[in-house]
Amino acid sequence: MFTKIEPPGLLRRIVGQIKKNIASGNLKKGDKLPSERQMREMFGLSRATIREAIKALNTLGIVESSHGSGNYISSNLSNSLTEPLSIMFMLEDGHPGHTLELRRAIEFAAAGAAARNIDQVELERLGALCDCIEKSTDENEKARYDFQFHREIARGSRNPLLIVLLNAVETLISEHVYDARTSILKDSSKEDIINRQHRDLVDALSRHCPEEAEKAVLAHMELIRQNMTFYVNRQ
Repeated sequence: MFTKIEPPGLLRRIVGQIKKNIASGNLKKGDKLPSERQMREMFGLSRATIREAIKALNTLGIVESSHGSGNYISSNLSNSLTEPLSIMFMLEDGHPGHTLELRRAIEFAAAGAAARNIDQVELERLGALCDCIEKSTDENEKARYDFQFHREIARGSRNPLLIVLLNAVETLISEHVYDARTSILKDSSKEDIINRQHRDLVDALSRHCPEEAEKAVLAHMELIRQNMTFYVNRQ
């Protein structure tokens, strides 16, 4: 099951140097890494160790390998977070309460920043997404539009870390959006409340009022908290 361990810390140090070069800007998305031979010379290590390091970087989603072409820095580094976060959530017995807390933190920060930075084109997209949510007769489709609505606000924040983080937990958040809507809409009269809260948030963003945008997010999260079965059973 287990194989011989390389001298302490070698793989971690190789991965660490590559990550450091990404952070410093020396390596960018799509850049080709040196060949295995060049890396052996640079690091003074064996071919097997270099290959193990590349394999680890592939697993993390930091490097993409193309047969016959070489190894490249991933074109979508945000994907390198997705699987580890999903696995961690499952291993740590994550439950909807954890997801709601994370979602509230991300969307609160995104709304405040978006109120300061969002432009008219993005506001129009948010309005169009509200229209799509309200006009659709398919709840799965409504949930997809709902997630897109919140992702668009994160983009409007102009904070790349918020955008990367939301992309990294997309599976968790999109499932949470669907589950939240399902729980709330057990009372169909509450659909108007969801739609109004979305419109209130767009209105606050259009007036470039961070405090009102944050307040709208908190009201929306409270509606979810009050209506999801998970919370009702524990109050």
